[in-house]
Amino acid sequence: MSFRVGDTIGDYRIESLLGEGGMGQVFRVRNLLSDRVEAMKIVLPQLDGSQSLPERFLREIRVLASLDHPHIVGMRTALRVEDRVALVMELVDGVSLYSRLRSEGLALSNALRYVGQVLGALGYAHSRGVVHRDIKPDNILVTSAGVTKLTDFGVAFLSGDRGLTSTGAAVGSLHYMSPEQVRGSAVDGRSDIYSVGITLYELTTGKRAIQGDSSWSIMNGHLSQQPIAPIDLNPALPRDLSDTILRAIAKNPADRFQTAEDFRSALGEDAVTISRLPGFLASTPATTPSPADPTQLARLESALVRAVGPIGKQLVARAARTNTPLPELCQALAAHITNPKEREEFLRGFQREMTPKSPVPAAAQPTAAMTAATPRNFTTPPPALDADMIRAAKQKLATFVGPIASIMVDRAARTARSPQALYESLASQIQNDADRQAFLRSLPR
Repeated sequence: MSFRVGDTIGDYRIESLLGEGGMGQVFRVRNLLSDRVEAMKIVLPQLDGSQSLPERFLREIRVLASLDHPHIVGMRTALRVEDRVALVMELVDGVSLYSRLRSEGLALSNALRYVGQVLGALGYAHSRGVVHRDIKPDNILVTSAGVTKLTDFGVAFLSGDRGLTSTGAAVGSLHYMSPEQVRGSAVDGRSDIYSVGITLYELTTGKRAIQGDSSWSIMNGHLSQQPIAPIDLNPALPRDLSDTILRAIAKNPADRFQTAEDFRSALGEDAVTISRLPGFLASTPATTPSPADPTQLARLESALVRAVGPIGKQLVARAARTNTPLPELCQALAAHITNPKEREEFLRGFQREMTPKSPVPAAAQPTAAMTAATPRNFTTPPPALDADMIRAAKQKLATFVGPIASIMVDRAARTARSPQALYESLASQIQNDADRQAFLRSLPR
């Protein structure tokens, strides 16, 4: 039986094809009774004869039926369609973390927030005997509101289920599988922690932790290759964050975080501790800013709603309850805006109000203390470095270092007094000499 747009399957009408992969098709469907739009997954007809794929699909149904968490794609129901089985799931309005990383880049605050949510979902799953075994950016969906949804439990291990594979068979995705998965030995929640660590490494450096030109070399790399410290690839990272990632991807499971919650706690409260992120307040202002007043909150809400939709009202209301000073409040809210240009416009709208005022005479010259008191992320670039130039530098640098380029350019622009100084500073952070020269040649003279 084939499935086409307009067909009715039970109480569901197919509205469109969302995707098609090696295992099956996923359709956008509408429930004719409730009028709710959902996703339906069906194994491809040419694979019906495979022994492992139907078993994997039924495993996914059983696992999802046992889980109910805000950061795990929810199962609605499963049904038989003639000789086929269909899985009906929550329809996620968003894209994979992989797609977002490659198309837009990713702010460090967003990377930590997303990973924190994934770790929360894994902590819940592990407590119910479920090990995902295939954590990677492709299997982490991010909604338009910045909420992650962990998906694809097709190779998950359920405690007490001898299941899909036995000892001696490797399961997982090549660049993200743990050493114990490579060996085909028994796994537990610490295997997922390794895969999350490998994912966070890629999000924060723009490069994969384990490199290789063949399947064998990549698998051997998981067993024996010591990755470069993230901070050596991205000097903007805090040292403790770099160390946290390295601990998560330790070869020996006993040397990693022992639970997902331990890993999440090491990243900071809600995985977004503002004081630990580059580009935020570098020191305590001489005069502590007052919390935002109702008028400021109303303006923040209006601006955020334009950028992220109705969820902006809830985000502002929740943030306001922390009694946070306006500069930090704006930064925290800006982290929810995934489009870099919109995020920059949002912050620019509140730039003047976010700069703490020092009680000094108007004629007085700025002092070192006053400069230190200004939030670093809102330092106006020197006159010679206009916004278009900085934007172009980010685009050029991203070709060589990945999405972390945005952070690197912002940091360098705070001290560079000329375009040439900015370009030389950025080039010095590209390790490969040929890439460094190519970067410099790509810039305007």
